[in-house]
Amino acid sequence: MNKASSNDGLLPFDATILFKALQYQLLVAVEYCHDLTPAESLWIEVSGDVTVPGKVQTEVKNYSDNLTDSHANFWNTLKNWMHENFERTSFKSLVLLTTQEFGSQSELKSWNERSTAERLEIMENIFVSSQTGATKRKAKKTTSKSSDDDETAKPTKSQSLQQYVMAPEHRDKLMEILERMHITVGADSLEQRIQNYQTRHLTMIRPTKYQQFIDDLLGFMCSTKLVSEGWQISHQDFSAKFTELTHRYIKHPKKFPLVDMDALKKTINIEEIKPMLFALKITQIGGECVLKTAALHRVVTQTVISELYSDGVLSKSDVDSYFNNHLILHQNGRNSAMLDCTGVTSQMELNKHSMRFYYDRNGMAVEPFCGMEHTQAEFRNGVYHLLAGEEPEDQDDEFHWRLW
Repeated sequence: MNKASSNDGLLPFDATILFKALQYQLLVAVEYCHDLTPAESLWIEVSGDVTVPGKVQTEVKNYSDNLTDSHANFWNTLKNWMHENFERTSFKSLVLLTTQEFGSQSELKSWNERSTAERLEIMENIFVSSQTGATKRKAKKTTSKSSDDDETAKPTKSQSLQQYVMAPEHRDKLMEILERMHITVGADSLEQRIQNYQTRHLTMIRPTKYQQFIDDLLGFMCSTKLVSEGWQISHQDFSAKFTELTHRYIKHPKKFPLVDMDALKKTINIEEIKPMLFALKITQIGGECVLKTAALHRVVTQTVISELYSDGVLSKSDVDSYFNNHLILHQNGRNSAMLDCTGVTSQMELNKHSMRFYYDRNGMAVEPFCGMEHTQAEFRNGVYHLLAGEEPEDQDDEFHWRLW
């Protein structure tokens, strides 16, 4: 979203940046959850961005520019850790994790290899250099008649942060931070982080469900229940959710995959459906009222089979066997029902018997598809409608609803 004028109805900022930052933070939290021990929990936005009590507190930053010596990201993080309510000494590590790279001239480059005293010296050098530069600029401005003098005389945001952090009264807090602080630069972008997560943790998941798995997992991480209860994620809760999603989207699922019925309903165009052979066989018995539902069930079956094929879960023989079995069962059921229509000549009565047969078949117990638990009736009924749309060479093999 580009910046827009006030009269074109658009906001003058890109709100997606905020959502991406939250997604990035949640994904980092997910990665931390994988390392929790059974007795541990993780907290989000309590002591900071991502916190494992007693171990590590991580500030997660998603920036595109470089991490320079004066960058507010660095100094503001230190200020946050100085808050009087923040228990710095309860953590073994304080981590600034950022997508930024160090600036080419940055003195922070060797931060992680430096001792606490050396880190303080680096900060003092940066602070002195910054304040000296500010003093020179202020002195230069005193000879200027510019109307901007008042503004330029004020310290920048970065300078204000530096003054706060380096104030003598904060030195004890600063030293507690410096002995624990680690800087991780060049962290992967959101897109790369997602891709790496898929590679490391989702190898057992069907590829077409990667995005859905991650969306569901991030949705769990920011669920209203967790947020309302303090935004704490325990090892037990995370493991249970991860296991649930794994069972749902695993490559060789034990349970029948979930289907978004509402989304598929929106794809149904009844006028496009009416001329199709499966639809004609329904209207032939006066079943116009069930046509839309039949079309939906047909799409459900097509969608599930297509996705499972794409993920390498199914073989053609699996599908053919299931379809052939249902064709035989249907034909036997139809032959039995036709016996009850012997001598019936009224088309209205034949339609009535046929519709009853239709409802009976659609309401029967469902045989599991490829051994999957909870195979949906909608899927099985969709198999009927796909069979009804076929035109076999042998007319005796053709699928019909009519009982004549």
